[in-house]
Order: sequence, then C-alpha cells, then structure tokens
Amino acid sequence: MEVLGKGVSLVIILLLLSSCLRVDCEENARFFRAVECLQIFEKLPTLESPYMKSEGIHLVTGDKCICEDETRALNIYKNILEKGDSIIKRKGELNFSIHKKDTIIEVKWECEGKVYE
Repeated sequence: MEVLGKGVSLVIILLLLSSCLRVDCEENARFFRAVECLQIFEKLPTLESPYMKSEGIHLVTGDKCICEDETRALNIYKNILEKGDSIIKRKGELNFSIHKKDTIIEVKWECEGKVYE
C-alpha cells in the first residue's frame, strides 16, 4: 500500500511541474514584438550566450548601434550570421528577415508549432 501512495504522489508532483513548464506563447509574442533591430552586423553576437547582443550600423540612421534580444528568438539564427549581413526586425512585428549577400531569409515567429503574425 505504501508503494502505491508514493506512486500517486509522484504522479501528482509531475503533473504540477508539467503545468508550470507550459510556454505562454501570447506573453512571449508580446515581449518579442517590443524588440527592434535594424542593423548591419559589424560584431556578431557571441555563440556562448543564450541571448543575442550584436554591434553594427543602424540601417536608417547610419549610426553605430547595439541590438539586444533577451527573448532568445533572434538568437536561434546567430550561427548563420556573417559580418556584413543585416537584420530587419521592426518593433510591433513578430516576423523578421536576415539579408545576406545573395539571400534573404524570411523568418516567421513560431511557438509550440503555431505560426504567429
């Protein structure tokens, strides 16, 4: 009987923990909509960090700027970035693009298998 009680307790604990681990896609989308990065990359983000922080030239003003994204959404793509590439991520939008010498990569924002606009 005691083993059955421990098993039930374990199942209840696992269910509680799994509900805490669910992703709030709407909240994540709200945070990512606040990010803006219009930059030609001069100094690429470090691969060791889970967040993106890059240095470059602002596409509109031509001034030096730093792009930071703590949502980790842009970070997924930092391994394909090269110096001279540019990124266009406008505030209020979820989708963004990476412009390389001969290619434009359009990225749709996804969460839990669903594409958000």
